[in-house]
Amino acid sequence: MSDTSLGLKEFFTLDHRRCDEKWIEVEAAAQAGDSEISKEKWRTFESGMLRHLRMEEEVMFPAFEQASGMTGGGPTFVMRSEHEQMRGLLEQMAAAANGEDYDELVDLGDTLLMLIQQHNQKEEQMLYPMAEQALTAEWAKIAEKLTEY
Repeated sequence: MSDTSLGLKEFFTLDHRRCDEKWIEVEAAAQAGDSEISKEKWRTFESGMLRHLRMEEEVMFPAFEQASGMTGGGPTFVMRSEHEQMRGLLEQMAAAANGEDYDELVDLGDTLLMLIQQHNQKEEQMLYPMAEQALTAEWAKIAEKLTEY
């Protein structure tokens, strides 16, 4: 994803939707019982999720914290904590995918999906608008860094 013409909120929200779409593909392949396609779709989904988390944690969150002065217990602290929960579920899901236990993969995916929906709502309605306002002047430079992911 390299469209730096988007604003911060739109950029990250669009990536949320891409991740959602990739999960739907995993779920469909798993439910169809197609092992090879399931593994391929899983790898694409997992890679996209981890990429999204890194873009936020390595680029956007630090820039927002510096610009806003919100460190320690601010909104990015909560988001990082939820990212760790997601990573834990992704690890369990990877084990299920690698073991071709697609029922377990889909069950864990349902849990991840609930967490992601709540998480994304907080980011899209609270954090992204705050970050977009705080980082307006720096957004072009930040967006350019994001193209490296």
